[in-house]
Amino acid sequence: MAPLLSKDGYFVYTPTLTGLGERSHLVTRDTGLYTHIRDIIQVFEYEDLEEVVLVGHSYGGLVIGGVAEKIPQRIRRLVYLDAYIPQDNKSAFSLEPGLETIYKKRALSEEGK
Repeated sequence: MAPLLSKDGYFVYTPTLTGLGERSHLVTRDTGLYTHIRDIIQVFEYEDLEEVVLVGHSYGGLVIGGVAEKIPQRIRRLVYLDAYIPQDNKSAFSLEPGLETIYKKRALSEEGK
């Protein structure tokens, strides 16, 4: 999508969250939703962004919801693209039965490497 939007004159940012992709080496036990919300807020601050259409996919829906709570004045619209929609006092684990078990197994197998 980024090339198509850029071609039409939009500025597109596709930040990678701490602990994922090329930033996977930065993961710690403390890396989580609040880290990822901060990651996106820092993009807003560094790039001095206003009137942003913020898109979240999958878990990114929780991230953009948190960003919107912190800096609503900088956001024009939120787009949840096949994403979790935040609910008060709910995590991705409580929204998706069985997800926590999958992640715990994956974490244990990574620790054994």
